[in-house]
Amino acid sequence: MPQTPVGWIARLSIGKKLAVAFGLILLLLVGSFSATLVYLSRVNSYVDRHQRITIPGVVTASEMLRNISDIETLMHHVRDHHTGADRAAGFAAINGLERRTLAALDTYQATHAARTHPILYGMLEQHGRIDLAEQEDLAIVAIADGLTSLRAQREDLAASLAKHRPDPAATESTYEQAATRTKEALASLIEVHRKIDVEMKIEGDRLVDQARTMVMGILSVLALLIVSVYWMMKRHVANPLTRLAATADRVAHHDLAAQFEPWPSRDEVGALAGSLTTMLTSLRDHGTALIRKTKELEAFTYSIAHDLKGPLREIEGFSSLLEKQFAESNDPQLIHHIGVIRSSALRLTHMIDALLKYSRLEQQELPCIRFNVMEMVTGLLVDRQHQLSGAKPKITVSLPFSDLYGEPVSVRQAITNLLDNALKFSARTPTPAVTIGGQQTPTERIFWIRDNGIGFDAHQADKLFGLFERLHSPGEYEGTGVGLAIVKLVMDKHGGRVWAESTPGQGSTFYLAFPDSQETLSRQRSASETRPR
Repeated sequence: MPQTPVGWIARLSIGKKLAVAFGLILLLLVGSFSATLVYLSRVNSYVDRHQRITIPGVVTASEMLRNISDIETLMHHVRDHHTGADRAAGFAAINGLERRTLAALDTYQATHAARTHPILYGMLEQHGRIDLAEQEDLAIVAIADGLTSLRAQREDLAASLAKHRPDPAATESTYEQAATRTKEALASLIEVHRKIDVEMKIEGDRLVDQARTMVMGILSVLALLIVSVYWMMKRHVANPLTRLAATADRVAHHDLAAQFEPWPSRDEVGALAGSLTTMLTSLRDHGTALIRKTKELEAFTYSIAHDLKGPLREIEGFSSLLEKQFAESNDPQLIHHIGVIRSSALRLTHMIDALLKYSRLEQQELPCIRFNVMEMVTGLLVDRQHQLSGAKPKITVSLPFSDLYGEPVSVRQAITNLLDNALKFSARTPTPAVTIGGQQTPTERIFWIRDNGIGFDAHQADKLFGLFERLHSPGEYEGTGVGLAIVKLVMDKHGGRVWAESTPGQGSTFYLAFPDSQETLSRQRSASETRPR
């Protein structure tokens, strides 16, 4: 089955399509340039003929006309002077003028006559003006006859005067008539040449019009070709790439229900569409498997947590009974062992609760709203003041803003964890102090909590936000190792940032940077999703 032009183009690669398109455009440009040069050369040829034929022809005819007038004048002068020397000189001058006029006529007939130039004669035939060539021939014959007649009469007159015969008036009249006919023939020749010149100008204008029409036609075809190339590239390259990009963007935002449309061409776009379709199929398979594994892991986590917390409650309960039973005994080692058992059971219970909280948070979608963070901080401080025992720390709040854009419950959990850490690690200083402040930028609102506690080595900052990562043993400072991991998870889900700065012995500062609007949040979430992990 023969291939259609569109089908043939569709099977070309993008590079070959561009090569074909630019080749056609270049071919048309070269053709237009060549044709223009051809027509310009023809126009220049007619201009050259005008300069070589028409103008010299008119000049030659005018020269002959002037010679005839001079011959007439000299003839009158000869007739009016009766001395032999003057007559002889006059006849010699007339003879010279006759020879020059005959030579000019021969030159005209050989180089300026229409019939001696095939292209010029062909133009007259094409224009239907062969009569001009015929009129020119008749004028040349008439001029030649006139010159012959003038020469014969001049010779007769010279012979008569040499023999001293009287000069009849009839001879003068005949000579003047011959001269008049010759001048009329020359005037006719000049008029014919003027008409031939008009025809040459008409032909030149026709050629210019043809050249203009041809150039406009080629430019129209070129414009049509450019529009066709644009349409072809838009249909076969730009539009498919736009649709592929839109579908790829949906896939990048976890919409695995999107479909890459099949593309029949075998070019790079078709190869890309095939590769993306294969990739999407693989992503769906892996996504389905991941969802299944996640649900299984979630069920396993809850099951393990439930199964572990039951025995732990029993251990903690029985250890509490044992502690009460042996409270009055004098065996400190036994009481210590019972306390270790109970505290370990309680710490493991807290770790399981924290791990479950982290798991639930990781599975949740956090709808963001704008809420009053100042009220949230004030409520947290009131709760902590009632729970603290011993020396009360000095807590200072200096926020340059009163609201944040985020999910209030998870943000409260993150701030709570940071505040508890600040209170815990500054409790052993002589004058514990905690400062809550912030900073606003064009795209973010930065919330920070600073304490004057024990601090940490800056080289260990990367370990702070890892799950179950601790810089101190449980004997030094209690904790589960999950609190800062929850803070990091909350900020990741908000498309924000979290980091810490510290110097050992001089306290620590923890920073939370929240996007200030939905647009910034979406952009930062997209960047975090595409960032390599």
